[in-house]
Amino acid sequence: MRLCKKLQGRQLLKQEIPSSLWKQLKKEHTVKKVNAMTSRKKDIICRRCGHINSKASCQIETGFYCEYCLNMGRVTSNDYLYRIPKIHQEKAKKTRCFWQGKLTTQQARISQEIVDSYHHKRHHFVHAVTGAGKTEMLFPLIQQVLTDGKVIGIATPRIDVCLELYPRMEAAFQDTEINLLYGHSSQTYNGASFIICTTHQLMRFYHYFDVLVIDEADAFPYVYSDELQYAAKQALEKKGCFVFLTATSNQGLEKYPNTQKSILARRFHGKDLPVPTTVYCRHLAINLRQGKLPKKMLIEIEESQQSYILFFPDIALMSIVYPIIKETCRKKRVAMVHASSKDREKVVKQMREGEIDLLLSTTILERGVTFKNISVMVVCADHRVYNRASLVQIAGRVGRNLDYPTGKVIFLHEGKNQAIISAIKEIKYMNKEANK
Repeated sequence: MRLCKKLQGRQLLKQEIPSSLWKQLKKEHTVKKVNAMTSRKKDIICRRCGHINSKASCQIETGFYCEYCLNMGRVTSNDYLYRIPKIHQEKAKKTRCFWQGKLTTQQARISQEIVDSYHHKRHHFVHAVTGAGKTEMLFPLIQQVLTDGKVIGIATPRIDVCLELYPRMEAAFQDTEINLLYGHSSQTYNGASFIICTTHQLMRFYHYFDVLVIDEADAFPYVYSDELQYAAKQALEKKGCFVFLTATSNQGLEKYPNTQKSILARRFHGKDLPVPTTVYCRHLAINLRQGKLPKKMLIEIEESQQSYILFFPDIALMSIVYPIIKETCRKKRVAMVHASSKDREKVVKQMREGEIDLLLSTTILERGVTFKNISVMVVCADHRVYNRASLVQIAGRVGRNLDYPTGKVIFLHEGKNQAIISAIKEIKYMNKEANK
């Protein structure tokens, strides 16, 4: 029983199974051993992520390997996946939620709609604006699922969102064991009934979750990845249900089979979403790469009484601007963060605690993270890396706190493109819907 508990619901390669448990696992008749890849004429399919590999590009001496999920540990045509079944709890136990807040009328309505979908075994899509309180709306669902003796997971494409969610869920469900799983997580899976993880970690689960919440379901890479969506489907119980959370409209998710839809256009504190101001800067990208910063940019940063996040389209450009801003704005506490930053978690925590005045970031902080009193500036907002959804999400970092419900959103650009126009249009539309 101890073995099954530690590995229940997992889909693992032999090398991922602790050696101390391997001998016991081989004796378990309920464990399914399946070929890790299935071969066709010109391609070979990975059964962990579903990626269709061309045999011409993924051949090795001993066979073939999957190119897509290589960062999760190499899967080859000679490997097997071991699928360990879930232990079904016979008795339900009352789960307590320690959150002392109160949902607004609209939040409570949507929260109940999500619970109803769970009871009726259907999926649910929630389109709620940034700062609407989506996390708190999940509390009744989580409490119900755990009380029923079922398993719930919250998966998101971004590590920073996981790190934001975990302490909030720990505080709300203090009597519940929660596993936090991501690439460099210090925790290991131990069979908990409540999992918070990145969407990549779903590849290591098989028919485990009765309810699987995909938070920021419109985010890269999940929204464009057939493989991550395949992994999510595999991780879900056959009769389980998805809950998709997003702050932007998404036709693909809205039309998912057997799915109920809820919309919340108002933030929890009742204030409007901040509407971005666009600022034209001629030859912006060229000037920045030459170390020349726009006067409008510097004046705004130096005069602001709020902390600022400056979003950049790539690390190279940000790295050029960073030392210049640090030298120019000497009175400001300046920092920089990107996906490969060694001190990424530390810097985000410092920003959250008000120890940084000016943070330069790539799009890793575009969604799912909350800072108390900030404004944001998108540098080169017309760059191809930004789309409608990402610009809406970046704007949504502002005004999320009840005590600081306002702030500035500035798009620096060399010409308004469709992404900028569509993002502003959607923000204004949601404000109009909220004020009906």
